[in-house]
Amino acid sequence: MKNKITIAYFPLGLKYATPLVFGAGIYLAFIGYFGWCIVLILLVVVILTTNYVTEINLTDKKYNDYLSLLWIPLNEETNGFNSLDRIVVRKGNYSQMLNTRWRSRQLDWSDYTATLIMDNGTLDLLTRNSKKELMGGLKEFADLLKVGVEDRTTNEYYWVDLTRVK
Repeated sequence: MKNKITIAYFPLGLKYATPLVFGAGIYLAFIGYFGWCIVLILLVVVILTTNYVTEINLTDKKYNDYLSLLWIPLNEETNGFNSLDRIVVRKGNYSQMLNTRWRSRQLDWSDYTATLIMDNGTLDLLTRNSKKELMGGLKEFADLLKVGVEDRTTNEYYWVDLTRVK
């Protein structure tokens, strides 16, 4: 039983803007700029076909994780496992100092990462800036893999009830 979960690489707003870029490419073809037309249409195809793909075969106990660009797998990671333990959600806090000639500014941000814990390693499934978005995306993974989700973003760890997540 091979299951495939596909997650879009580009944000949804950019995908909604692709018809405008496609229309601009067609307009450029009508007025004679065929080179720019090809560039814009190729850009639309790249935006619409680039995805993160995670294939998990529960019968053969193997997974395949890769970035798909124009239906070509890139950065492919294939590995096997014996058992799946759980999905762990962690929070990452980051900071960066920006120095200019006139002033310095510090940028602080955080993100949430869901990691599948297996008997022989880990696999990062999703990373989002919002915990609510992450939990919504984890529903599909948890149902597919039939594992629990443990939240480690607070001082006290707890199991997440995904039936309450919308």
